Amino acid sequence: MLLITTACGPDAPAEPDGEAACPITAPTRLVAAPADFEPAEDVWYGFHGFGEDILYTFDRHDDPDREYWRLNRCTGDVEPYAPLAPGLHNPYPLETPNGRVLYGNDAEGRPFVLDRFDVAGDDEPRPVLGLPDGAAFVTLPRLGMRYNKFFDLGTSQAELIYDAAGLGARTFGLYVHHGEPDVPAVRLSETILAHFEVDATQLLIHEDSGEVHRVDAMTGERELLLTGVRYAAYGYDGRTLVWQAIGDDIAEPVYLRELETGSDVQIAVNDFAARSWNRGPEFETGRWYYTDDHAVAAMIGPDGWFVAAASTDTGEALAVPEHIGHRGSVAGYFALLLADPVDEVWAIWDPLTGDVREWYRGPLANPRLIKVDGDLVEYYIYDADDSLNGTVWRVDLRTGERAQRFAGIGSYPLQLDDSRYLVHVNRGTLEAPPGDGHGTISPVARDWSIIDLAAGASTPIAARISGAYGVPDEGMVYLDAHGPDPGVWAYPYARQ
Repeated sequence: MLLITTACGPDAPAEPDGEAACPITAPTRLVAAPADFEPAEDVWYGFHGFGEDILYTFDRHDDPDREYWRLNRCTGDVEPYAPLAPGLHNPYPLETPNGRVLYGNDAEGRPFVLDRFDVAGDDEPRPVLGLPDGAAFVTLPRLGMRYNKFFDLGTSQAELIYDAAGLGARTFGLYVHHGEPDVPAVRLSETILAHFEVDATQLLIHEDSGEVHRVDAMTGERELLLTGVRYAAYGYDGRTLVWQAIGDDIAEPVYLRELETGSDVQIAVNDFAARSWNRGPEFETGRWYYTDDHAVAAMIGPDGWFVAAASTDTGEALAVPEHIGHRGSVAGYFALLLADPVDEVWAIWDPLTGDVREWYRGPLANPRLIKVDGDLVEYYIYDADDSLNGTVWRVDLRTGERAQRFAGIGSYPLQLDDSRYLVHVNRGTLEAPPGDGHGTISPVARDWSIIDLAAGASTPIAARISGAYGVPDEGMVYLDAHGPDPGVWAYPYARQ
């Protein structure tokens, strides 16, 4: 049960005074925590940023009297925010043609429309209509998306076969909702193997029937693109789709479809089809992966590494170098694990040129490639005694020179200019509100700082921060529960 009340009278909490920071030019406490606030060490305090507006609370997520506030960063206005009532959690936005709509979930994971955020008065939280029991959000709308997706994962009790048509694979139902609280969600299908977002309004859907449709998520209208498709992989560039034809389940051809023209060119044969899609020792067997720049697609074989590759511009087959493993892509490169009798050895492979360049050789460390910039490569290694933090190294592939960039930090430091980086140190997971029923939410407390490599200096921002978001070209906004002046803060770090 949700209880929404508006406090009034002598016992009502005093409304906080807000400050503005728009643009962010200096460290500014936008609003102070209540005078009697006593933070708990292991608790997450709600903080959510939506453009200039911030929703925050200094109450525990399970406090029956929890109260959220809405703060506008540019005006300093602060007011109680009733739609995020006790028992509702995890607000996230959908940008619709009529303005921003917030969704969330209750303690059982049931999806709600919380508020038409930009329309005053339309703030009564309501369950999303038209969903079956157990349907929930799993992936949030990407920036610019005009629809919200809800997945029904209970439509299939098949074997643990994934993404392949005609084999009794697991399927799921997909519903879309467009932000209108009184309009039910629209069911697109209950027999989906895979779906791919094409743009703000369209999806590609691969059905267990072997059909691939382009679907308008706003209207439900479909365009049949292909039939007889065993497996499909999309490049997320609007251009190409890799698909394998249904055949004898022994050796089946693989094609590259040019979506604009509808033309196909054969790029490979999967002659280990019977061991593909989790029917052999390697889960990834039979799958295709694109480089981050979408220029190349490559297929995983039965041993867990690439066995075929093709240019997505021409369909031309590309030679695959010897290797024994892979881990993702950065820019136009794949990261490959190379065989060595003594060391762990990693290299970047440029499929278009065939170049293979080693970037790590040493003891077992499980390094993660994070950046390639010409001859310079950066990678991250988790600390042996700290699973949350690690070290960033840079290697010059021309000279082999290797240098430590950062130590004891979380992954993916944000470069601000030639020498300054925004970094964080992970301090542990926090007690969090219930999620969507299909997973747990585990926020991490972080210490934030700016490191200037040229000056050899570190400037702390705040410690044990559980919620923050970046404002492009300005800085960050965060909730500081543990500092000497607790509150919601803005901090400048303009990128150059």
